[in-house]
Amino acid sequence: MMPNSLLCEVPERYRWSIGAVEIDGPLVLGPMAGYTSLPMRLLSRRAGAHLVCSEMISAQALAYHNAKTFELMLTHPAEHPVSLQLFGSDPQVMADAVPFAEAAGADIIDVNMGCTVPKIVRSDGGAALITDPIRAAEIIAAMVERAKVPVTCKIRAGQFRGDNSYLDLACRLEQAGAAALALHARTVRQRFWGEADHEHTRRLVETLHIPVIASGDVMSPDRPRQILEDTGCAGVMIARGAVGRPWAFTQANQALRGEEPSPDPEAPQRFGIAMCQAQMLVLQSDETTAMHQMRGQLSWYSKGLPYSHELRRRFSEVRHLSELPPLMSGYLTYAAEQAELAAAQIAAMLAEDEEFE
Repeated sequence: MMPNSLLCEVPERYRWSIGAVEIDGPLVLGPMAGYTSLPMRLLSRRAGAHLVCSEMISAQALAYHNAKTFELMLTHPAEHPVSLQLFGSDPQVMADAVPFAEAAGADIIDVNMGCTVPKIVRSDGGAALITDPIRAAEIIAAMVERAKVPVTCKIRAGQFRGDNSYLDLACRLEQAGAAALALHARTVRQRFWGEADHEHTRRLVETLHIPVIASGDVMSPDRPRQILEDTGCAGVMIARGAVGRPWAFTQANQALRGEEPSPDPEAPQRFGIAMCQAQMLVLQSDETTAMHQMRGQLSWYSKGLPYSHELRRRFSEVRHLSELPPLMSGYLTYAAEQAELAAAQIAAMLAEDEEFE
């Protein structure tokens, strides 16, 4: 399954590069723990993403040769360019993880310095590194020295509102050898609450000499184009906006080309894409793990569909791949019946109005 070049095509001005890695456009699938597995990355590339990122991978777990962690590093030729994201707090351990990522097929290695999950922060990884810029820079320097591919980093806009230390941190990371920087335009204290402030993205673009990737609140087809124009950044991450809707990249590419974005697919098309993702997940891991991961995505695939409340409840209980086709088929039949009933009721009301007149 190769990326569809027609869906990915955008004006020449949107092409850029991270180190020696050329990227055909600005749309990036953002890393999300539990979501950006190989199947989601493949579907996103097929739909028009120009760069895809893995979910967080523990450098310490790689040092222990954890089998499940190595599963997270699986890549496929059809998804390149792909960035594998590592997290950790020890420069040597992070540097030792570099060969594993390169052997797995990483075109780019990203370092997570923005995750606010408590257990990650308590281990001095993720967003904890924002408060320790010296160690953060040491991690990047150690990895760059070891790496044959570009090393990038994802950070947040400071610890709290008014904290501009992220600019100093970003400069240190650039000096340490980072080839690009992604900024989640929320503070650590905000986590995922409130609005992302891309004024921070603009300031970072003006401060650095390396490409900047914007992240945060990219939920509509036209938003990437707006952020690119407002900030001058090189790339825009679509993360939560692509969960259960990989066609978000198709729509965003259309907007970049100045076209009217196509509507969301109808239920049969959505279910076909969802089944493809579920089947790939089962092939990648065991069925129990695959269905556990898929349950959260299925609720997003069905979001906005009429009469789908009960369907989402039943999706949340799915344990086996074989349960999906009858659920989907049953919903399509029920939705068609309800639509016919509604149409009949409207026709009857119109007839009554005509008779009254």
